[in-house]
Amino acid sequence: MKEKENTVPTSRKKKIIYSIVLAVCALLLITAIVLTAYFVTNSGREVLETPPIDSEDPPTGGETPPVDDEPTGGETPPVDDEPTGGETPPPVDDEPTDGPKVAFISPIEDVKTCSVEYFKIYENTTLDKWYYHKAVDYAAPAGSDVRAMADGQVVKISLSDKLGNLVVVQHADGVQSTYRFVEPVDSLKEGATVKQGDVIARVAEAYGTEANDGTHLHLEMTLDGKSVDPTNYIDVTLEEK
Repeated sequence: MKEKENTVPTSRKKKIIYSIVLAVCALLLITAIVLTAYFVTNSGREVLETPPIDSEDPPTGGETPPVDDEPTGGETPPVDDEPTGGETPPPVDDEPTDGPKVAFISPIEDVKTCSVEYFKIYENTTLDKWYYHKAVDYAAPAGSDVRAMADGQVVKISLSDKLGNLVVVQHADGVQSTYRFVEPVDSLKEGATVKQGDVIARVAEAYGTEANDGTHLHLEMTLDGKSVDPTNYIDVTLEEK
């Protein structure tokens, strides 16, 4: 009879221990699920969409003459709604057309490899950040000629110690090409018309947000204002640095 009485408390202790173990396991499982859900839903926040630079330095391509609000003497000639002096060059077509698509060439002659692919998660050792690389990088010596990939119009020249000097060319069919980490040629001005193959810049010494990557051309392309893969237009293969 004493043996039976001793057995009951022991059984209860085992049940209590089992209950505690099960509760701990359930708690750990719930914690694991919550943490997994958190990291899955927030993992994108750790990979930035763009380099974490507040703003780009203001464009410095050419000086804009000041506009006087008041007349400065003499009669002010009437302003015609239509141009009257010479022929106005046709605007670059920003909208896609049904005609033949533009053929593009490599921005650096005889270079058909890139060191960083488009939209890859990129570890920027200069900034110690990770973000999506919306461009392809051409490793090339400083001073290498950078060519216009197709006919177009220079719509922007910007000099920035943070994001890198750049030249933006508007092509037909809504395509823009941006050449970053370059030194624009002195004669190039915003609004200038360029032909395919024209030298518009030269690869600069490594600096800015990708300084640790060595000298290279950072090539971006957009279609109707949206980032697109440059390899849609040119043949490029990856060659690791």
